[in-house]
Amino acid sequence: MSLAPVSVGQKIRHIRETMGLSRPKFAELLGVPPTTLKNYELGYREVGGAFLVALAHQEQLHKFTLWLLSDKIAPEIGQISPAEYVA
Repeated sequence: MSLAPVSVGQKIRHIRETMGLSRPKFAELLGVPPTTLKNYELGYREVGGAFLVALAHQEQLHKFTLWLLSDKIAPEIGQISPAEYVA
């Protein structure tokens, strides 16, 4: 039995929760309305490229980019998943 893949929206929510940010604070950080972020997280709307670029350019979120897009990590270059994050 294989597990269903985790969507990009679910990963974004996981990153937000790992960072301890509310949906409104995370949305503000990335320059989108909170309702748009909610729609991404719940899978009601497809995550756009501009949003992913904005996330990758945020210093405190950049470390999750490789995991978000490919399910891979590279700790030697600072690319981790939320599971490896230590506040």
